[in-house]
Amino acid sequence: MLWYKAWLETRVRFLICLVGMSVLCWYPIHDDIRWAQPDTSLRYYYASVHGAHGMLGALWLVAVIFLVMGGLLREKAVGAASFTLALPFSRRRLMGVRIATGMAEAIILILVSSAAICMQVSIFGKPYPMSQVWFHLVLLISGGMVPFVIALLIASLVEGEYTAPLVSFGVLICGIFLLSGQAVQKVDPYRFMSGLDYFDRTTGLLLGPIPWMKAGAYLLLAAC
Repeated sequence: MLWYKAWLETRVRFLICLVGMSVLCWYPIHDDIRWAQPDTSLRYYYASVHGAHGMLGALWLVAVIFLVMGGLLREKAVGAASFTLALPFSRRRLMGVRIATGMAEAIILILVSSAAICMQVSIFGKPYPMSQVWFHLVLLISGGMVPFVIALLIASLVEGEYTAPLVSFGVLICGIFLLSGQAVQKVDPYRFMSGLDYFDRTTGLLLGPIPWMKAGAYLLLAAC
């Protein structure tokens, strides 16, 4: 029941984000390939896919803010919280289901949008290596969990359906600004999500082993 309730509350926002992200990530790849020549090197296609995944990360940061809107504070504001609190479930269970639903939807957004990106180059006979797809997914999901839980925390503390997203956007913009300095770039979750530190311009690929330690650190930070 709680899972179905959480789905009903988020399905419209989720579907809008899913369609919007897939189209916005698909179109740049389609446009780049349309101007490619028969002798265009693989580096061009790979760099285009890398750039699209960077855009995917930026769009995902915005999408998760909308996904986590609502909750008990929003229900309290509209006078519906008494029904939810009357259900035979603890508040811990209510919150756990909401977090799990939002996290699952957020991950699905990344998986579907990334598939839309990679399918474009595959259709034109330039398949993107699966190892690179996996690399991008690890960076996006692990680094993206930090802004996801920040938005969730704000939505759980700030009352108002639209106030919480505005505060989340403000915190996101301030965080990007504060972490843009040279001294702290290495801990910037968005930079980690984009894979800039691992991108090789000569091949258009992400080089080196997947940074599992850093990905685990971001997941641990999100859990805390």
